[in-house]
Amino acid sequence: MADTHAAPVSAAEDESNSVFSHDDGGSSGEDTQQNGPAKTGQKRKREKYQKTSCELCKARKVKCDRAEPACSWCARHNRTCVYLERQKPGSRIGFTLELETKVNKVDALLQTLWRRVEDHIANDHSSHSQTLSPAVSNNNPSHLDSFGQDLPGSRAPGLARGPSIAQSRPPPFSSPPWRGGDGSESIQQSAPSVTSAPGQALLSGGAESFTPPPLLNAPRTSTSLSGGNDLPPQDMIYTLVDLYFKHCNTWCPILDRKTAFGAFFGSTSLVEADRILLHAIVATTLRFLKDSRLSPEMRTHYHAVSKHTVMIYAMEHVSIEAQRALVILALDELGTSNGPRGWNILSILIQNVRQLDLGEETGVYLSADANDIPSTGSIRRVVVPRPDSWIEDEGRRRLCWMVYLLDRYATIATTTFDFMLEESKMKRVLPCSYDLFSRNIPVETKSLIPTADQHGVTGYAVNKPENLGSFSYHCEILRIVSQVHDFLKAPIDITTSTEMTSWRNTYRSLDSSLDNWLQSLPSEYGRISALCHSDPASRVANWFMLHSAYVTAVVRLHSSAAYPTVRSHIFVPSHYAMQRCLSAVQSLRDITQDVFEANGLDLVGPPFAFSLWIAARLLIVHAAMVGCPVDPKIDVFIDILGHVGQYWDVANNYARILARVVQRARQGETSFGAMRKNAHELVQLTSTARRSGLDETVSQPVTLKELDNIDVFDFFNYPKVSIPKSGSRNDNAAIIHPQGLVNMGSDQSRDGAVPDPDSDWLGY
Repeated sequence: MADTHAAPVSAAEDESNSVFSHDDGGSSGEDTQQNGPAKTGQKRKREKYQKTSCELCKARKVKCDRAEPACSWCARHNRTCVYLERQKPGSRIGFTLELETKVNKVDALLQTLWRRVEDHIANDHSSHSQTLSPAVSNNNPSHLDSFGQDLPGSRAPGLARGPSIAQSRPPPFSSPPWRGGDGSESIQQSAPSVTSAPGQALLSGGAESFTPPPLLNAPRTSTSLSGGNDLPPQDMIYTLVDLYFKHCNTWCPILDRKTAFGAFFGSTSLVEADRILLHAIVATTLRFLKDSRLSPEMRTHYHAVSKHTVMIYAMEHVSIEAQRALVILALDELGTSNGPRGWNILSILIQNVRQLDLGEETGVYLSADANDIPSTGSIRRVVVPRPDSWIEDEGRRRLCWMVYLLDRYATIATTTFDFMLEESKMKRVLPCSYDLFSRNIPVETKSLIPTADQHGVTGYAVNKPENLGSFSYHCEILRIVSQVHDFLKAPIDITTSTEMTSWRNTYRSLDSSLDNWLQSLPSEYGRISALCHSDPASRVANWFMLHSAYVTAVVRLHSSAAYPTVRSHIFVPSHYAMQRCLSAVQSLRDITQDVFEANGLDLVGPPFAFSLWIAARLLIVHAAMVGCPVDPKIDVFIDILGHVGQYWDVANNYARILARVVQRARQGETSFGAMRKNAHELVQLTSTARRSGLDETVSQPVTLKELDNIDVFDFFNYPKVSIPKSGSRNDNAAIIHPQGLVNMGSDQSRDGAVPDPDSDWLGY
């Protein structure tokens, strides 16, 4: 049984290891000139030294002591130690990979052919008492529609064999895979896939004598719905994995493409942890698959089974592998709705970050034999092994930062929640660029904990910006967003000059942090629009996601000063803050238009949709304050959200809410100011707390219109103040009086509502 943490090793790598072992064990010509016992002893010594490493040590890519009958590692872990005969030296890597690719392509072709023959036989036998199916009656029963020969395997060497017949049979109620429905829906994938092409000749050859190997060595029983089929056919799996790296891994870069394809489709058997990761990819990426063989029922089935499999495994296993699969599944859940189910997955992820100690740059790991680990709290100290390579160490770092990003986006969307992953727990250095990660090049990046030298100059212990990538800058901007979120959650007395002065200083400091971050971006950031139009296939989606994160940060900070819900003689709307918000929204609109024209909306994820949602809502808030019709560019944001909603349902939800709110205002049903006032009152009402457990509770019925108002305006409800208790005297009660609400519920003129730039209290 192979080690569960072993990295897949291709035949070429095994041969390469053998060549290196041969070089290490080489002897000089002087050794061969000895005679007698000395010659015999030297020959035995040389043969023992030249013996190849055992198979497990080869797979783990570690040095083997080549002891007999078992090496020390295999003996210590009670594993079967196998020594294979050394291959002849020579550089045959290219030939081996080419030969392996050809064999896999022919093998996959025969697998699919044999699978369809079996489907025909099974369907014919199951309906022997009924009329022949259209697939048989409309064609020659002894022949099947043939298919193209452009099969998976051209992009990555060492692909796994195709599925066995029983493992890939479609459900009885779906159309046969070679029918492909009416043929109107084309299969547009970035990876080759099996397509139906009626009229082509069936491949000749002894297909009936071929015995197909199993798919991915994963436990399967039947592929019908009642039998519990857990994974799609082999060619679909390959396509889904490729789609994940095209549509998701660009902005959620926790997997290395080469390593993942080697684990899923390599020559080694698929371990359980990799199978769970494959389930997570299937559940998340099915939304991008356009395959006429996949009926809506089967699509729903595969998604439900894969999601359930990952959740059960994550609940029973606290490990890096389970955490990685759960992060990918969280993309699916948070991309469907920002609701309780996604929060539950996030809570598990964040608790695992604490349990696995992923938030620290750990230097020493404890290791113990599995038989010696007690069932006590000390097991937490040895649950995570030492990373066996730098790429594994960087992968864990990326995994931790991705959990951090998901927590930030989910929490900011609610505005009232606290972050589940505390800022003080994130002591990781920033991840490196994806190119360095995929090439397995150890580099230093940047630490985010400032340090002061002997002269009092603040800096960073490690600061290598040349090794940073878009994901690194994304982590940086969300740290600033975290500071903004905590800043706006802190209570403040807007009638006190001292507190407002402190508030203004913090506000300026955060604004300066955003400007400094923007200036630190590399030059390619300024050329993403040009790259998008000149080369639509270029990987610029991650830079678009980065820009949307910056817009989120700007709007979150400056909207508090531009569009406050309450004001005093000190705290009034700021012209500078308003212009910063409107400029950020305009920039997002421009860059979104670039993405749309380049047909790249399928490459952006839920965080991009969330930024569009924020930008569109700000236009409504601006109209509510100024008392004017909403800017027409909001229709662009609604349309773009509808396009993104083809893949991520949460964007559809955003678009529907915005469309309803805008329609009510345009039809004269109510004004944006009245909507904002209604949302403010409802939120204030639900903020009241009972003084004792004996006080009665009240249920306040709400309509869909009122819930839409809360969804649109509550994000911009700042500052939040408490309603005075009944009968109490409060000197600041005038703050929350309706006259203190800023232009809500009244249609004032544009000139009367826009702040005066010459008397901006922020002092810019």
